Order: sequence, then structure tokens, then C-alpha cells
Amino acid sequence: MEIRLARLPFKFQTPDGMMEVTVRGGTRPGSIEPQTVFAAAASFIQHGPRALERIQLTPNMPTYGQALKALTTGFKVTPSSHEPDSLKFRVLTALTRADGVLSAQD
Repeated sequence: MEIRLARLPFKFQTPDGMMEVTVRGGTRPGSIEPQTVFAAAASFIQHGPRALERIQLTPNMPTYGQALKALTTGFKVTPSSHEPDSLKFRVLTALTRADGVLSAQD
């Protein structure tokens, strides 16, 4: 299913707690130097043991802007590719049903 977010920052409720969609950078080892990459992910925004957990939503991209643009123009999520009782399935399903999420064709 391809979706896009109508607004940013985007917060949504899951069965496991409140989450926010963010874009963060990281490094990927390169052949000569490590490369900085950016990806959008859903992060828990509550206190507790899940506070640092992230579910990656977009593939790694070379710039922050490209990852941000994917959120507002469309990206693919596949809840059905995960076990029905898994955290990823619950989070992705909640995201697709949240207010402010549109199909990429809208």
C-alpha cells in the first residue's frame, strides 16, 4: 500500500503507545569513507522501555530532504509482510489507518 502524510510533524496512536514520524541520519560503511544516509521512521514518544524503538518507513536516502519529501509525496508500507502479532505489523497497520494519512494517489 502506498501512502503519504498530509502534515508534518505527524503523530499517531498505536496499540503500543503514541508514535511520531521523524527523519534521522545515520552512517553506512562505505568502501573508502562512511556515508551519511537518512531514513524516515516511526518512533515511540512516550517514556519507558520502548522510548528508543524505531520502525523504519522509507529506504535509506542520501539527503534529509529526499527522505522528508518521500513522506509527503508517497512511500510504500506493507503491514501484511509481517507476523500479525508483531510490533511492526501493529505499528504499520495503525499508521495506515491514522487521521492525516492519505493514499499516494490523492
